[in-house]
Amino acid sequence: MTKTPKHMKPTAPSPVDMVVLQLGLPPSPDFEDLRLAVESLYGRPLRLKEIRGAALRATTGIVFDAPTFTGIIVPAEDSSYYSLLSRVHELCHLIIRSAPDEWFSPELPRFKQPVPHSHRFLRICPRNSSESADAETVREEEVVEQMARAFMRRLRTFESRAEENYFG
Repeated sequence: MTKTPKHMKPTAPSPVDMVVLQLGLPPSPDFEDLRLAVESLYGRPLRLKEIRGAALRATTGIVFDAPTFTGIIVPAEDSSYYSLLSRVHELCHLIIRSAPDEWFSPELPRFKQPVPHSHRFLRICPRNSSESADAETVREEEVVEQMARAFMRRLRTFESRAEENYFG
């Protein structure tokens, strides 16, 4: 977590921050720490791959279950920052789907979950798709994006200057 400047009062962690903290990452995690923690929580080996020319313009990535692992595919053409953010975003969907009920609260209730192993359980996560127009899916995408950005602020790869490094 970032330090609060002396002139600002510390604020209580948000419900999203509380879920992020529940994952139990080390103080200065890297992406591999996050991947391993999600793999343990989800209970299946995770494999991530960047694909060139995958025509994923409408999605941040694709998550799928293969017989022996769960795969995450993101476009290779994205910048390194956006590629990492996309991978973290997809991991956050797995956290939301796998986290114990205790990780949720009245302020952040558990999302309605599709039936495990159904077509929608591991679905494509659209950037701007009419498939994601229902309120529950929109709310999940908003929370997943908040979680992804919270993890990005903690990852050593970009540290707290991620935006400055990216927009330099």
